[in-house]
Amino acid sequence: MKFTSVKRRRVHEDVAEQIENQIISGALAEGEGLPSERSLMEAFKVGRPAVREALLLLQRDGFIEISANGRPAVARPTPRNIVGQLSSSARILLSSKEGERSFQDARRLFEAAIAKNAAEIATAEEIERLEAALMANRDSIGNLEAFERTDVEFHLAIAGIGKNPVFTALHTAISEWLSQQRKVSLRITGVESSAFQRHQEIFEAIASHAPEKAWVAMDRHLREVIMHYERGIRISEL
Repeated sequence: MKFTSVKRRRVHEDVAEQIENQIISGALAEGEGLPSERSLMEAFKVGRPAVREALLLLQRDGFIEISANGRPAVARPTPRNIVGQLSSSARILLSSKEGERSFQDARRLFEAAIAKNAAEIATAEEIERLEAALMANRDSIGNLEAFERTDVEFHLAIAGIGKNPVFTALHTAISEWLSQQRKVSLRITGVESSAFQRHQEIFEAIASHAPEKAWVAMDRHLREVIMHYERGIRISEL
């Protein structure tokens, strides 16, 4: 028989867990104010520091929001809250070449799947919005700052098809984590035009409801982004 060591927990973690369980069960409704610090101290028989640390933990995880008057109220974690908690770890991983490449490959597979899904479910209205994002990207060629912005907006418009908040939260996070990749690759002469051409191919596949073509087009586009980024890094090191 094998056992593992028991984790010793801190008092504020127990306090936070009990409040969190009350929120999850519905005993504490969204928007409802929490009891005062003194009331919580008395209920849990703990000191003020433990209560305050517990509230900070709950706020970080998106279970409560602190109002303008300083009183915490119950909230519901959003996909963006959850993904945001990964940011510090993601940036540490991105500090190494191996970690950076892992995120590049993850982005490529994720966005290719997102494009395929978009081609399967996109409505006429969503295709229209995506086309508007594509045209804005085309019109920004020659203006690097505007092209970077519209590049992000085009990819985000794809992730937004179907209105899945997890897709958009993950996309936004990955885009932010790999923002340096976009900046470096777009500074190579001719990449703006080639990137727009790939965007156009992706749009056409989604608009014609061709899932496999959408997957291939996005995969090709992001493989090229990785290639241009690595070339840009080599140039900068010369």
